[in-house]
Amino acid sequence: MLSLQRTHDFQVFMSPAHKQELQTNPPSFNWPQPGYQDTFTIELEHTSKPLQWCWDKVSSPFQLPFSLPLGNYRWRVLNDDHQASEWFSFTVTEESEDYLAPTAKELFELCENHDQFLMYFNEDTNLVRISSWMAYEKLKNTASLADIDAITYPTHYRRGEEEGKRTAIANVRKWIDRDLMSQALLYKIWGDEQSGELAASLLLKLAEWSPEGPASLLRPCTWGDEVGLSLARNLYLAYHWLAPLLTDSEKSFVRPMLIRIAYQMEERLEQDQFKQFPGHSHTSRLPAYLGIAALALHKEYNREVCERWLNYSLMIYRGVLPFYGGEDGSWAEGPFYSSSYSKWFHPFFLSVERISGFSFYNHPFYKNYSKFAMDYVANEADIHPFGDGFWCKRDGLEWPGFFAQNPLRIYAERFGDKPTRERSLELEQQISSYDLHLLDVVPTIAQIELSERPQLKAEQAIQDKPLYSKYYDFAGLGIMQGQKNSVFFRASQFGNSSHRHGDQGNFALIDSGTSILTPSGSYGYRFGSSHHSEWTRTTKAHNLPLIGGKGQILDDESATASVVSHKTGDNWSVVQIDLSNTYADAKRFIRTLVTVADKGLIIVDKVTLCTPQPLQWRLHSPLQVQPKGLSVMLCNGNEPYQVKVAGNNLLEPSIDVGYQEETTFNESVVSDADQDIKHIEWLLPTMLEHTVVACCEKSDIYYDMDSNGLLTIDIGLDTLVVNTEGDYVQEQIKHAELA
Repeated sequence: MLSLQRTHDFQVFMSPAHKQELQTNPPSFNWPQPGYQDTFTIELEHTSKPLQWCWDKVSSPFQLPFSLPLGNYRWRVLNDDHQASEWFSFTVTEESEDYLAPTAKELFELCENHDQFLMYFNEDTNLVRISSWMAYEKLKNTASLADIDAITYPTHYRRGEEEGKRTAIANVRKWIDRDLMSQALLYKIWGDEQSGELAASLLLKLAEWSPEGPASLLRPCTWGDEVGLSLARNLYLAYHWLAPLLTDSEKSFVRPMLIRIAYQMEERLEQDQFKQFPGHSHTSRLPAYLGIAALALHKEYNREVCERWLNYSLMIYRGVLPFYGGEDGSWAEGPFYSSSYSKWFHPFFLSVERISGFSFYNHPFYKNYSKFAMDYVANEADIHPFGDGFWCKRDGLEWPGFFAQNPLRIYAERFGDKPTRERSLELEQQISSYDLHLLDVVPTIAQIELSERPQLKAEQAIQDKPLYSKYYDFAGLGIMQGQKNSVFFRASQFGNSSHRHGDQGNFALIDSGTSILTPSGSYGYRFGSSHHSEWTRTTKAHNLPLIGGKGQILDDESATASVVSHKTGDNWSVVQIDLSNTYADAKRFIRTLVTVADKGLIIVDKVTLCTPQPLQWRLHSPLQVQPKGLSVMLCNGNEPYQVKVAGNNLLEPSIDVGYQEETTFNESVVSDADQDIKHIEWLLPTMLEHTVVACCEKSDIYYDMDSNGLLTIDIGLDTLVVNTEGDYVQEQIKHAELA
């Protein structure tokens, strides 16, 4: 039998998965290929009707040019040696969303009678302007920050200036993403010719840059690729919108650069074998940019080439992306990355929608993202765990705008309930000028129509519940939230690589927006800097133990965690996480987290090792820490937390402060991360099995654990019994019934 196993954390998953009800029709048939150039035969059949198809010499992803009738199907692939995979079954239901995107040729034909078609037609302008009154003054404020004389080609290719990459990233995001686009929007929507002329001058100045070196998108990316990404993201829109102001000579000067960048995008996508390995966070921005490039250039450049570019983009969004975004709306790289990676594609999606009426937003990820964002991204907590950038703030200095100022924009109006739309408006009102993400600020015609739809009935508000609990199983991120306390945790099918850390089973406890127990570390000067690679990405930076001084396995698709049990009552929630695959020396590792509404959190770790090892049990807090024997007090205003820890032969905790790391002058950059964080460690001696029971409480939680691992907790008049071996959670038992 042909085995189709993933070999890398960036590689596609098998889809449609076995026994899956399709959310979109037609499906995209994706499978991890042993070789990128391999071809296969794919067989598809209806299980109860005489409908059968067979296609030869195809590769993943394979996408149908027609929708499938309702019913049950099965499919498999065969290699050139006639080895067949197992059959995978799926069902097309009435709820399966029509997702047959137009072709590039069809989109080009629909553009024939329009000279402006990226996001807006000419006839849209009056209504769009009226509907954008809130954005106008903010765009004017943003545009006033532009300084065209400050724009210079990045110099970090020069001797002695190699450390200037981070400065170059910050500069191009200001000059291109912020200044160029704010000026271009003021001209496009409000007809402000002064802003248009300034935008045209800015565009022409950028066109003087070499698209090689530090502005290149191609590997080996010696000088990084963020400069090239900003050029690819926005120059095409600016060129298209400013066309009425540009002379033929000026267009002829800009166009070759645009063509070169588009070819670079295509080449980079092939360098990374992207349709098979869509997990690279930088390359994953490019398909949307390439689609906009093809649309912007198709009337001025080789139409067949533009058709190839656009069909690639359409193929990727029909079924390969979002790779890190699931049907439940969650994002595997964490809330910080989700806030930007749910935005890069907006111009492409909105342009396709305006031209053809087809909407990529009908994919369930985009429909459900605002729910995840409300839980994980749009709150006012001082951290947003997990992944790189969890410490960053919407108005922070470290990465301006990357933590999106309003992550709910687009999604709240289309799919959000009343609280979500109100929260989006609150975030909008906090903005005085825009950073980085300006291309969802001015609504399209479709967005205006959707903003006027009837309010969706809100789910029962958290304020009306003693405790709200949800696990987003695609990304492996969960929340257990009371009136004040929130506990976040990670247990993911994605391993520990890229912007995800060695932190499966990690948790954060937040009280009224203030971190009590939190992950630690920051991005540092750059990805892969000593602080980032040796601290932030490793297990020692997180609320997890080390086994024999070693943390979880890094950069391995098999370092996954799974939720064994997740149950919730009126005043409690329990999640049990299997971490056995994440530590090289662990035979079995079950972590139990029990939240008692607004009282605190109990953590139980049951660890069986392959060989006897010591265990370092670690927590991290930004609060003042006072040791009290085996316990510590975390001072949080008038409501201090006590952390009580029990384990066999447990030693009193040691406490370290900050990071105490040397940095070069160039690495001394502004950071939003807390530099005064405390690292608390309890040591357990060398043993084959370890059990740790910890309680972090601000008011008393009465609990007991017996020798069989049964954890009993008093919750009001009820008792909760949890088997910490991961076998069961017993529902609440009334004390009266026990009597």
